[in-house]
Amino acid sequence: MPLSAAIMDTPLTQAEFRNLLLPPRSASAIAVAVSGGADSLALTVVLGEYCLREGISLTALTVDHGLRGDSAQEARTVGSWLEKRGIAHVILKWQGDKPQSNIQDQARLARYRLMGEWCQENDIARLFLGHHQGDQAETFLIRLFRGSGIDGLSAMKIRSDFPVPLSGRGDITLHRPLLAVPKARLEATLRHMNQPWIEDPSNQNETYTRIKVRNLLKQNDIEGLNAERMAQTAARMGRVQSLLLSLTGDLTRQSVIYFPQAYAEVELLPLLSAHEEIALRCLASLVRRIGGGKYTPRLMRLEALYDRLKTTGFSGQTLGGCLISPLGDNRVMISREVSAIDAIIDLEADREILWDGRFFVENRAIKGILQKLGSISWRAVCGENPELKKLKLHKAVRDSLPCIISDSGKVALPDFMPGFEKTGFKATFK
Repeated sequence: MPLSAAIMDTPLTQAEFRNLLLPPRSASAIAVAVSGGADSLALTVVLGEYCLREGISLTALTVDHGLRGDSAQEARTVGSWLEKRGIAHVILKWQGDKPQSNIQDQARLARYRLMGEWCQENDIARLFLGHHQGDQAETFLIRLFRGSGIDGLSAMKIRSDFPVPLSGRGDITLHRPLLAVPKARLEATLRHMNQPWIEDPSNQNETYTRIKVRNLLKQNDIEGLNAERMAQTAARMGRVQSLLLSLTGDLTRQSVIYFPQAYAEVELLPLLSAHEEIALRCLASLVRRIGGGKYTPRLMRLEALYDRLKTTGFSGQTLGGCLISPLGDNRVMISREVSAIDAIIDLEADREILWDGRFFVENRAIKGILQKLGSISWRAVCGENPELKKLKLHKAVRDSLPCIISDSGKVALPDFMPGFEKTGFKATFK
């Protein structure tokens, strides 16, 4: 047997697994996503042994999408396997109507949302996923075929931010310690532990792009077109992305001032003197954060804004739910576009929520409606609090702030506004 084949059939050891983990931060409890397939199940049982030695509480989360008739039974089977190994198991159900198209992507988003909400409710900040070398290679090729740039081609990270917005507060990070491990070794690990797994029939469905790419990696005769090489290339792209992010952070610190009212002032001289790629990345991150969106604007629109900022007659524009306004002295202000805010929420007392993708709101005592302030509510609240009229706050910023209209019709402002420091209504710019 060739050496490579011998290695591929070798179980993953605890020593190897420990080396794959990033330097751990203190955590008394973590969670792991497990579907019952070989990848996630191998991670779960190895992680279970690690947590037992380290005194860490581990909970395995299985999402029952309800897309196949036997999904509920499979989830229970996974639970029985993990119970024998002393690993706590929770089944999360995807309720409601299921999509008729784009099923895989919608199911993935639902899975993340359900697991993220469970982690928030249980004060768990680290969620582990069983993505492996083959998954990384497939992701790289799919994004390459779609024309992705450096960010897309860097594929998945060992540690990354949570990919979908959650309504509650509490940051959750994703951890993928197996990105350099071939799937064959994970299957070998399970065989060594006498642990069966479940084969997902969708893995044989060639109508899905990912399955076509998987078969391409397995069946091609092109030298170098294999999972290991593609995963290595994705890792190299990740290093390049890390450098770009570092340079972008340096430029942001040099040229941008963020304010707690969720707007920013930008010095144009350092921004426009920087490398164009870094300047565009800086603008993209500004618009995404202040606009509260999940994605950055399209590159073509960012480039158009960049070109306009270089002209002497820039008079302002909107982009990505933001208003970009000239301030003079080679500065611009980026604030939320008031007309783009439609977040209106019935808010109970003693609740925390993410509002408009921008503010973490903590409400301790007021029952009412959480919405944008706007001019009408501003005039009403100034009638009872005349000192607010002295605030030198741009109208666009002011009207975009959150407020609570109580059941009695009274307007409450966040604690960073004068006179409202002790109302229990706290809004923190994300």
